[in-house]
Amino acid sequence: MKHYLLSFLLTMAVFCVFQTASANEPEDNESRHVIVTLKSGEKVEGYIYRNWQPENSPFREPNYMFKMTYTPDGDEKIEYTADDVISIKFVKATENDPEGQLWESRPLARPNFRSRYDTTQRLFCVNKVGKNATTYWWNVLASAGQNLSRQEIKTYYGVRFHNDPDGIVYTYSLVNSVITEKKYPGLSDFYMEWFKGPEGKVHQKESEENDAWILDMYDAYLEQMGDEAANLPYSIKDKKAKKK
Repeated sequence: MKHYLLSFLLTMAVFCVFQTASANEPEDNESRHVIVTLKSGEKVEGYIYRNWQPENSPFREPNYMFKMTYTPDGDEKIEYTADDVISIKFVKATENDPEGQLWESRPLARPNFRSRYDTTQRLFCVNKVGKNATTYWWNVLASAGQNLSRQEIKTYYGVRFHNDPDGIVYTYSLVNSVITEKKYPGLSDFYMEWFKGPEGKVHQKESEENDAWILDMYDAYLEQMGDEAANLPYSIKDKKAKKK
């Protein structure tokens, strides 16, 4: 218990130092400059005041809520959640994002005891857009170390299949599970076979060097499905109906 309490206090101390340092350092206002597209289609331009990253929301769900102002030093703060927006576009170009970083609000596959098909709305940063799918990344605060007594920031990667009308984002590990089997029959098996056989070692190396490797794997899966790929994803309700 003492380990958990100490870890919590240390995490809060680091968070307070981070917040204080951020407040005292001169801000690059353009790095906070965003254009938010709401679910209504309206676009709101402003500046991020508090973002959705886990280090800024230790007591809240990360990648969900954020606050912004209309001007760099504005007093009026507007609060939005992932349920309110379609996307958040950062205006400032960077080396990694020459057109500006883009975050999208999407349902995240979050299986639980109630249902393996549950989802929750979250914000994801677009990583790479492929022919048949898009990959994303996001950060979470995860337990680590001995007895899980330490908190650290962990980056997750996920994929959204373009033919999915629900636009669900699956972590890579969930693609290789029963969660996708009814919608995409044989995909989990294809995922495992991707790292076997003559090309398995090549694919393994690619997955270590390229965090968007799953795009190539999904393209190959669709190609193997042939004409049937046009019917994907199968409806879970339809599949149940056929069993009756």
